[in-house]
Amino acid sequence: MIDGDAARRVTLAGALGAGAHEVEIAGAAATGTYVARVSRPELVIVESVLPDGTSTDVSTALRRDPLTARTLVLVVGAGANEADRIAAFEHGADDYVARPFSMRELLLRVRALLRRVRLAPAPELVALGNVRIDRGTRRVTFEGATVALTRREFDLLIRLVDGRGRVLARETIVADLWPHDAPSQRVVDTTLKRLRRKLPAVGRRIRTIRGVGYELTEDDSDAA
Repeated sequence: MIDGDAARRVTLAGALGAGAHEVEIAGAAATGTYVARVSRPELVIVESVLPDGTSTDVSTALRRDPLTARTLVLVVGAGANEADRIAAFEHGADDYVARPFSMRELLLRVRALLRRVRLAPAPELVALGNVRIDRGTRRVTFEGATVALTRREFDLLIRLVDGRGRVLARETIVADLWPHDAPSQRVVDTTLKRLRRKLPAVGRRIRTIRGVGYELTEDDSDAA
C-alpha cells in the first residue's frame, strides 16, 4: 500500500491485516515501487496523488518491470474528475475506488481482485530451462530424461513453481504440504536438499532467505 498520509496508511493497513492480508506500506511512489519489486505482492493499493509523483507513475513503472508486470493495481483517488479515472486505467490500473468510500467496499474490491488472480488456472506443463514439469502426470524430465521424484519432492517443486518470484516462508510451505504430519520445519530443508541433488538445474534457481524460507527465482543468475 502506497499512501503519503501516515494516518490513512495505519488505518487501512490495520483493516487489511484484520482481513488476513499481509501488508507492506510505503509513503512515496519511489519507495513503494521499490518495495513492490522486492516483495512482488499480488496487489498494490496506491493513492492517486503522492509526495513524489502520482499513481500513474507507479502503475507505469510496475507494468514496465517484468518482475511486477502482472501485479494488480488498485488506485484510490478523489474520483470527481473522470479524466483522472480514465488516466488510471490507461496506465494499467485494474480498479479505481473513489473517495469517500466505506472500508467494507474497499475490502470487497480487494477480495474480488485477488480472487481473479487465484482462480486463474495453473498451466499443466511448466518449463524451467531444460526441465519440464507435467502436473497432470506428475512427471519431471531434464533434457528429455525422466527424473524420479518422491511425492513430497514433486509437491515442493510445484509449490515453489507456483510461488515463483516470491519468498515462501518455511511455515507456509509446511502448512501447505505437511499440515498434519510435519516433524518440524526442517522437513522443508531436507526435502529441498534432495530436490536440489536430483535437479541441479532447478536447485541453482532456488534462493535461500536465511531465517525465512526460499524463493524460486526467474533464472539461475538471480539465485544465491
